[in-house]
Amino acid sequence: MQQTISKINTSITIAYLCYKEENQYFERKGIDKKLIKPIKIAEELIGMLNADGGVLAFGVSDDGKLQNLDSISDKLDKYRSLVFDFIQPSSNIDLEEVIINDKLVFLFHVEPEIERVFSTKENEKFFLRVNDTNRLLNREQVKKLEYDKQIRRFEEELIKKF
Repeated sequence: MQQTISKINTSITIAYLCYKEENQYFERKGIDKKLIKPIKIAEELIGMLNADGGVLAFGVSDDGKLQNLDSISDKLDKYRSLVFDFIQPSSNIDLEEVIINDKLVFLFHVEPEIERVFSTKENEKFFLRVNDTNRLLNREQVKKLEYDKQIRRFEEELIKKF
């Protein structure tokens, strides 16, 4: 049995991070050549918040290779604060910083939210995690999400008179 690397989610091991297929509840984000921006991580987290929660591992490439976030140490504070800087309303996301084989990896633990819908602060874009992808929602899809979360009720809708 592999050693647990997370104090928040005891099912996360090195094998989990490196070999588990991405799905509704698990996403990897590596440091690519263009350096992934904090807003992109925030959009993925918003999708998880609007769905059923999950874990985003930042510092693990799509092919499961562990990277070292210390290589971008001058930018790490932007990633540490992205939950506050880019997501509205305030959300329940825990950032766990773990060291694996002398490499720093961030684990964003997203708790599901059943009574709120989340968006980006700057331009109010709404996302939803579907299987292993993030989908940008249009206004009708946001409305449906509000019905699904029972934030909005059909009985409370105004009917337009002709």
